[in-house]
Amino acid sequence: MHTKLATIALAAAAAAAPIAASAQSSVTVYGLLDMYMQYGKGDGTQTQIQSGGPQGSRLGFKGTEELGNGLKALFQLEMGINADTGASGQGGLAFGRQAYVGLSSNELGTLTLGRQYTPQFVTVDSYDAFATGTGSVAASGVVSAIARANNAVVYASPSLSGFTFTGMASLGESSTAGQKSFGNLYSASVNYAAGPFSAALSTILQKRSATTGEDAKYALVSSAYDFGTLKLYGLYQIVRNQGTVEANDRREAMFGVNVPVSAQGTVAGALGGSRISGVDGGSASQFSLGYLHNLSKRTRVYAIASRINNSSAATYTTTSATGDGPVNTVGGQDVKALMLGVRHAF
Repeated sequence: MHTKLATIALAAAAAAAPIAASAQSSVTVYGLLDMYMQYGKGDGTQTQIQSGGPQGSRLGFKGTEELGNGLKALFQLEMGINADTGASGQGGLAFGRQAYVGLSSNELGTLTLGRQYTPQFVTVDSYDAFATGTGSVAASGVVSAIARANNAVVYASPSLSGFTFTGMASLGESSTAGQKSFGNLYSASVNYAAGPFSAALSTILQKRSATTGEDAKYALVSSAYDFGTLKLYGLYQIVRNQGTVEANDRREAMFGVNVPVSAQGTVAGALGGSRISGVDGGSASQFSLGYLHNLSKRTRVYAIASRINNSSAATYTTTSATGDGPVNTVGGQDVKALMLGVRHAF
């Protein structure tokens, strides 16, 4: 009798599965593996195999369900992979790149909750000729960005005459009296796009997480223009109390260009720098030049060279999307690296 009942239960579950699946409009499993060899010089010469050059290696799941009247549910779970070792990225988090669920309306915009990219980081990424990957002045930290926030609520508006707005509130979830805002992060961006021209304003307020330190504040302006034969980018940012460290103030800028040289190939270049207020030798500059070639819609090879000039107290290195640059622990040591790699998306 028990065997018969178990058989009936399994048959019922199997029959119900297609019905449940049909309620989901779409589910996509996707991924990307990006590996490169790096020869560089920091404290000494070093040859490395690294994961995550122009883009971080990943495995993800995303989907939507149509709810009617222009409303849909959506989700995304995305894990980072250090493909050179097989370990999880983002400090070993299961879905450290993104993990959110939300609702989207054609007329009202999109509201999502979970671990998500900050609007400030999305702006930096969008106006970076190397898209915060290998060769990027932002990937190395010469230009600052806070990539992700936990416990975040994000609202993205629909486009209105070329303008869009994105706002984020990330909760530190402190329950201590007088410290309820500790660890909170707020970020917003306003974007404008019309034909070949685009521009954005973005900001972050990062509340201190301890009784010491000060709130960190970021404010940036960026723009780009696509001439067809090339696309130019520019970004300028002021940072106050970076890392909630009092008086850790910075002024940063980067400029870039993408030049399509064929249907498959693009030359990219970037120049940027930063200066820490009141710190002798705290400035740095970076120059990068690269070539990216698409072998197909899913496979790309690339060669990128980058150099960082560090002042006497600076120790920046040529970090990529998720890979490490040559070891550099000596203040004032310049860093240079050549990266050769392949990226495959699926």
